[in-house]
Amino acid sequence: MKKQKVDEEEIIYSEKHVPELGGKPEWDVDSYEGREYESDPEDRKLFSDDDEYEAYRRERRRAFDSGGFIYEPLSEDYPIKDLEELVFPNVTNRELMTDLANLCVKKLNETKNKTVELVEIVRVIVLGGGTRKAYITFMARESPNGPLIEYQAKVVTYAKNLKPPFPILCRPSPVPSV
Repeated sequence: MKKQKVDEEEIIYSEKHVPELGGKPEWDVDSYEGREYESDPEDRKLFSDDDEYEAYRRERRRAFDSGGFIYEPLSEDYPIKDLEELVFPNVTNRELMTDLANLCVKKLNETKNKTVELVEIVRVIVLGGGTRKAYITFMARESPNGPLIEYQAKVVTYAKNLKPPFPILCRPSPVPSV
């Protein structure tokens, strides 16, 4: 763990899991922006078959292009498979992720003067250990009775709630390029 002073507030984070934080993430800035996918030559050694390796590279590229919102093979991130499972006494994964996504929606609405309303969590990917990033995909409405639109939220959380969660971004899901 690394400790750093920023504006007299102690920031604790794990460089291994969220190196771009450097203290405090910037709202509405995605850590994937401006980065290019590069395959790791060491990964090739894990596969005895070229077709398996190429399939792995396609999936990894797809995950990278999603900005973290799709599971990346052979990584330390993992999808939450059971949103109804209890994560705390009387609190399900779905309830926790809804609260975290709503934190991002609130920040979006305040900073962009919008009226986005979260309707339902679709999937969640979590990366990290003591400091974690939750990549939350959810359905939302931009106006009352408006159409459902897929949105993404990214939020940093801290083990044992040592610090309050910090919203990073909230946006409509990008349309995948073919």
